[in-house]
Amino acid sequence: LHHVFETVEWDTLLFFAALFVMIEAMATMGLIRAIGEVLSGIIKASPEDMRLKVAIIVILWGSAIVSGFLDNIPYTATMVPVVKVLSQDVELDLPLKPLVWALSLGACLGGNMTLVGASANLVTAGSAEHAGHKLNFREFMKVGVPVSFISVAVASVYCILVYDVLA
Repeated sequence: LHHVFETVEWDTLLFFAALFVMIEAMATMGLIRAIGEVLSGIIKASPEDMRLKVAIIVILWGSAIVSGFLDNIPYTATMVPVVKVLSQDVELDLPLKPLVWALSLGACLGGNMTLVGASANLVTAGSAEHAGHKLNFREFMKVGVPVSFISVAVASVYCILVYDVLA
């Protein structure tokens, strides 16, 4: 049993535990509600015929940028209630499906931006370090940032086409 505990990535586990505690604290403090209000205000400021496009772009790109620096799993868990509230706002009149896809694609693709953006990146970095190959944060970003931005741009076009133009 002692051998098993030596192979556990304790740094990674503690990082995620602390991250989920922080997300719950943000919810308790009302930050999630505040995020929803800000997003709603941005979307409502646009013309009615542009609201879905604006919502998709704001959620997709906002999620990508935030997920580059805050792990995408707790971020997504935090934002699901916000997206649901936006879809239930009668004045906005936005369907849930495109908002969920914008959140999912933005968080997933943006998580490739940095080492801390996605769980897989952290696990890989920990495994690589144990094998004697340290992954540098800056070197990771040199590849991750362009890949993320190109991926999110493609996802933006896809979402706008599928859920607005061709809908």
